[in-house]
Amino acid sequence: MPCVPVSRPRRAFTLIELLVVIAIIAILIGLLLPAVQKVREAAARAQSQNNLKQLALACHNYQDANLGLPHNGTWANTGWAFGDPWTGLPRPAAAEGCTWVYKVLPFIEQGNLYNNWSYTTPVKTLMDPARGGTGLSAKPYSGSGHDRECGPVTDYAANGALIGSGMNTVKDPSTGAPTVPPGWSGAPSGWKTFKRTINGITDGSSNTLLIGTKALATQVYSNRGPGDFTMSNGATRSKLDDTITEGGTAHQGVGRAWVPDTAWYMAGDPGAADPNNPYGYDIPGNSFRVASGWASWYPTTFEFVKDAPDLDAMNRWGAPYAGGCPIAMADGSVRTVRFTRDWKITVPLVTPNGGELFTLD
Repeated sequence: MPCVPVSRPRRAFTLIELLVVIAIIAILIGLLLPAVQKVREAAARAQSQNNLKQLALACHNYQDANLGLPHNGTWANTGWAFGDPWTGLPRPAAAEGCTWVYKVLPFIEQGNLYNNWSYTTPVKTLMDPARGGTGLSAKPYSGSGHDRECGPVTDYAANGALIGSGMNTVKDPSTGAPTVPPGWSGAPSGWKTFKRTINGITDGSSNTLLIGTKALATQVYSNRGPGDFTMSNGATRSKLDDTITEGGTAHQGVGRAWVPDTAWYMAGDPGAADPNNPYGYDIPGNSFRVASGWASWYPTTFEFVKDAPDLDAMNRWGAPYAGGCPIAMADGSVRTVRFTRDWKITVPLVTPNGGELFTLD
């Protein structure tokens, strides 16, 4: 007789077996996620380094076209071209008075924005991909006039000690005290600029920082632009994130490492360096000393720190990455500086003519 197959009931997973499978999957995901995060961070870091490279080369190309590095303009960054120092939009005719960022836009394939300014157009090259955000200030543009609190922002700050502005410190002829140039609100011929070139960096272009990633508190990532942010304890602190239309002296949104020779209000009487305390009152290469009210704390802001909640970003370089901060040197090379709070390392790195015998590892 033919054999009749006997169907047997399928054996289902027991609850314990199902829990074991789920646990194994969870472990595998737990092992995979850090690897994915590392890959994403590596990709973001590489893109950030590429952005810095492009910006450094843009500064070199700007120098070739204009016989000098791009400085940071003046507070009346477009007014001299229009007669009204506070209402003019950024435009080519007034480019000399605008920020270094606006000046180099044509050299990072942003000629259209340079020629036809828009407060609602972010610039991808100016943004570190690990921080996210829209690339624009949180304050919307009103639609009329020159609103310096609106528009594109940048994660990359130029070295103020190197480029300066059109308002670098001068000596008052009547009192001898450090002051703002009297012609800063007029035509560029009356401004006090460094007019520096790459070849003119006496400390060496490979030893001097040109552009770096600026430090930010993590709360600022989704709340860009000038103003304050709320810290974990409910208090407020400055975001130090001016837009790229905010030219002039010591604006932390587009620059770091501002020094007495660039910001008269932190400058004291000129004098010889103190050999026993070379960084106490003196930034090497500066004609003016750090004013007494600033000397006790300002030099210590020259640091490389990792982004963190509640961070005081004042004058500091930083990044969202583990281990270090991407920077572009004046020779165009891109490097990573280990996070350090030793400002005696940072100051020699940013001063272009201090004569310090210091090189980056």
